[in-house]
Amino acid sequence: MDFIKVKEGKNSWKRYLSSFIVILLFIFVGSLPYLIISEWIVNTDDNPNTYFDFEKEDYVGINPLLYFVLLNSQFIFWLLGLFVTIRFIHKRKFTSLITPNRNIDWKRLGFGFSTFFVILGLTSIIDSLLNPGDYVLNDVTVADFLFLFVLVLVLTPIQTTCEELFFRGYLLQFFGKWIRIPFLLSFIAGTIFGALHFTNPEMGYSPILMGANYLLTGFIWSYITVKTNSAELSIGAHAANNMLLGWFITMDDSAFGDIPSLFVVKNMDPAVSLIWTTASLGIFLYISLRKYKFTRLY
Repeated sequence: MDFIKVKEGKNSWKRYLSSFIVILLFIFVGSLPYLIISEWIVNTDDNPNTYFDFEKEDYVGINPLLYFVLLNSQFIFWLLGLFVTIRFIHKRKFTSLITPNRNIDWKRLGFGFSTFFVILGLTSIIDSLLNPGDYVLNDVTVADFLFLFVLVLVLTPIQTTCEELFFRGYLLQFFGKWIRIPFLLSFIAGTIFGALHFTNPEMGYSPILMGANYLLTGFIWSYITVKTNSAELSIGAHAANNMLLGWFITMDDSAFGDIPSLFVVKNMDPAVSLIWTTASLGIFLYISLRKYKFTRLY
């Protein structure tokens, strides 16, 4: 069975158009709690340091843990939108966004998570040894960190899995209706994934280098999905990436917000970051294809 050329259900371009509109509607509805609660806080807490920053187009000064919850709660609605469209518009199993097989391969998903977690952890440790002045212990309480640990453990896999199901499942299968070349298919889906991260605060370090970082990540995870015939590895890797960063590494300007992670990176070099990203993804790509490469018949 082929993950990209999905045979199950109804997958005409008209149904994809309808499902995309429904997904956008769920995303919009999911953003309302974040917007309403954030706006209410800004207007009622009588704190001049809490406000909406028009330049950043985001709220500033909200409790970091509350901000983290509000930001990630949006993905629950996005995930629900995907479920509704796949089950009732495309009339196929929700797991078809993950694998063409009858059941999810949890061992493969766990392999993707643990392998990328180790790779990213090792490259981060090496970078901290080479640049010890860039990493500073964050001034956080044990209670705040433990609360963050639980929030990341629960909410981050929802956020990353939602993105993977959309970009490495829904979009790859849509473009795969016409495109057979793995590199081109991965480039298109990866570019969309990367481009939608261009509004992240990290882009302020260097639009070109950080943009390349996101584009490369999107491409490699898409390519692994296409070549291994399922999204389990990328789902695991994406969760490992965001959970490790959430628990251990934060920056002054980060999409995670000013969360109480264990360490703060004070001098982030976007060129060095791109080098480490390339190395981590390259190693993960090699290991993944060596273990799980799928040979198609066409």
